[in-house]
This record gives sequence, C-alpha cells and structure tokens, in this order.
Amino acid sequence: MTSRMGRLFALRTTAGYERNVANMIEGRIPQGSRDVHAILVLPTLKGFVFVEGKDRETVAELVRDLRHVKSKAPVQVDVSEVSKHLVERPLIDVITEGMTVEVIAGPFKGFTGKVTRVDKIRKEVTLELLESAYPFPISVPVNQVRPMG
Repeated sequence: MTSRMGRLFALRTTAGYERNVANMIEGRIPQGSRDVHAILVLPTLKGFVFVEGKDRETVAELVRDLRHVKSKAPVQVDVSEVSKHLVERPLIDVITEGMTVEVIAGPFKGFTGKVTRVDKIRKEVTLELLESAYPFPISVPVNQVRPMG
C-alpha cells in the first residue's frame, strides 16, 4: 500500500454489534484528525470491523476499553483479503429455500415469510407467510423481499 492510503486493520467484535462498534470508534476520533481514514463494516463478515488508519498504535488507542471489541490488538490485513467481500451479489443468488425474508414492497409489505421456491428465470420467490394461520403461499418479485438475519 502507499503511505498516503494508510493501513487496514481488523478488529474482532461481538457478532451483531459491528455497526455499534463502528459508531463508537467514529465518536472517539478527535475533530480534524487525519489518523483514521475509514471505518468499514461488512454485512457478509460477522464479528469484524475494519479500520483504515495511520498505524496500529493509533487504531489500538481508539479501541482501548471499548465495549464489544474482543481483539486486544488490531491485526493488519491486506486489502485484497477484504475486497472479495465488497462485490455485491445479485439478490436472487443470495436467497435460498428455507430462508426467512421480509416483504418490503407491494400489498404484503411488512410481512415475513419462509421461502419455499426460488425461480431464477422469472426472478420471483414463492414464500409462505409466517403471520397467517394456515399455509398461504405467495409469489413476489425478488426485489420486493429482504433477507432477515
């Protein structure tokens, strides 16, 4: 890496608290400081927060005694290791049968359901609504659902 870019450090955190840790780190950065360039949380990589900073000591000072940070010292990682997680996959490839999803648009907005079939050609998913008293399968376009958890 070039000296202008900084180094990328990985911090082990409690799974599910990555965004909270990133917000707490951001709050600890002194106003006008150029020691930290970026804070990165990847939804595909649970339990890690990445901080691009000047050096290990600067990042270690920011996360000292910070709640939900498990690693004692930041570990330097190469950008190529993280870049494979930065490529966004199409939603139709992410959703699988048995997955719980939330409907985010259309007449069933706000309902959750379990995916029973994925039609990649028509870009539709068939799901059974969890809130209904009996199995009620519906087919919705894949862009109207969001994976949960």
